[in-house]
Amino acid sequence: MRVVQPFRASAAASSIDPPPVREVPTFSVLVGSLMVLATGVVFSFGGLAFRLTDDVNAWQYVIFRGLGAFAVTALVLAHRHRGRRRRLLRSIERSHVVAGMLLAAISALFIVSLERASVAFVLFLQTLAPITAAYFSWILLRERVSNAVVLATVVSSGGVVVMFSATLTDRIDPLGLLAVFIPIVFGLYATLIRRAHRIDAQVPILVAGATLAVIGLVGSLVTAGLDVSAKDALIGLFAGSALLAIPGAFFNHAARVVPAPETALLLMGEVILAPVWVWLFVDEQPELTTLVGGSIIFAAVFGLLLWRRQQAVAEPS
Repeated sequence: MRVVQPFRASAAASSIDPPPVREVPTFSVLVGSLMVLATGVVFSFGGLAFRLTDDVNAWQYVIFRGLGAFAVTALVLAHRHRGRRRRLLRSIERSHVVAGMLLAAISALFIVSLERASVAFVLFLQTLAPITAAYFSWILLRERVSNAVVLATVVSSGGVVVMFSATLTDRIDPLGLLAVFIPIVFGLYATLIRRAHRIDAQVPILVAGATLAVIGLVGSLVTAGLDVSAKDALIGLFAGSALLAIPGAFFNHAARVVPAPETALLLMGEVILAPVWVWLFVDEQPELTTLVGGSIIFAAVFGLLLWRRQQAVAEPS
């Protein structure tokens, strides 16, 4: 009688590691969408923080914003991974580092562009982020964009045009055109975060903080130097820690389950609320078009959330 030997993998085959399993949070897409929306609300205070400074240029502000983000993230990581730091270092992928550098580029481009172009121009370009995110998601993840996301993108773009119609065509300094890269970089950033097999949500923030500080230092040395008041430095540190590092980690966590184009749309809450905070705390009266355009954007974001809720209800439990 013929005996069939059990299959045994060869030494060469057994040495091949299985493909890594993509780890994602256990919460639903709807919960992740609400987290991204809350992140946009916190991000919206960033413009107010910059307006409250006395005499600081964009490069100087970027230094302390980066240091604030780096310091708070380093403290949190040291506490969470105490005794397991080597394991954390081994888990870092190249995409995590690239994502952190992209986040730093987004923050630096935004602040520098605001000095060289109108707020309307910069924020209007941000509405293109869902389009670039959809492109990178299709290229890297083969994810298709739903009709609801496309419709919400068109409506929100129209809202921004109405919101800043009075200043959309203001003269733009050549360096202000750097804002064109903001939606491109954000689309790639959100897609890389979603694509990673496993990621500590705070690692890209740590990389971004260090990169921002270096970018700001180089820019300051080339331009205005490092003469910054204690008040302006503290505001920059606060903006980097409370308004970038903490909400940024929540965004990275939520972006693991929420498609990249949707995250870009849900962050539009920043565009709606930023003029409101300046109105309340700096007494800058918004135009009627600002209120009308903000309402249109709000309708687009709220409609997207309702659609996501219906999707969640329709999914089998």
